[in-house]
Amino acid sequence: MKKLLAAAAVCLTCASGANAAVLTFEDVPGGSVQNTFDDMPTYLGFSFNSTLDWIDLVATPNWWNYGAKSGDFAILNNIGGQGVITAADGSDFTFGGLWAKAWSTVPESGGEPSLFGQLTGLLDGVQVWSVETALNGSYQAFGAQDGAIDQLVLGFGNHFLVDDIYLNESMGDVAPVPVPASLPLLAGGLAGLGLMARRRAKRVA
Repeated sequence: MKKLLAAAAVCLTCASGANAAVLTFEDVPGGSVQNTFDDMPTYLGFSFNSTLDWIDLVATPNWWNYGAKSGDFAILNNIGGQGVITAADGSDFTFGGLWAKAWSTVPESGGEPSLFGQLTGLLDGVQVWSVETALNGSYQAFGAQDGAIDQLVLGFGNHFLVDDIYLNESMGDVAPVPVPASLPLLAGGLAGLGLMARRRAKRVA
């Protein structure tokens, strides 16, 4: 009996970890191209709604050098509204953490929060958990939450950047992000508006 229970435990562990992924956006199929952005396709077994784009935030010359948490790429809710992530096969998954910051802010510029919203996990349309969010110019960690979900809703506000999303595995303990006392948020306003205008034109085309 003990051997049977042990075998079952091993099977459950393998099943829960089968789709474990850290979404860094450095290797998006057909994407992750320097100096540009585009729609998010299915990536590492997860699907993204139409508001979310992958985007290069580091390469120069570039209109939007706002910085990724790691590497060069992250995702942006380029037409505003909520971003939604689901498993491509419709299965449940767990949320292990992510990093997020406000769009159009100088890398690690900190400052007072300028973007407010919620990070939410849903299962069959019912809220499993929800976290109030307040973003500034530095990437902030949002840690793992308990419970299986089938939708991860990125409701940080308009507009935001998200990087290094942990699904079906935990990001572990992360030290709080220090917020500089009075650093200005030097928003690249014209760059941001230019990108949004290009995006709207592409959507219409």
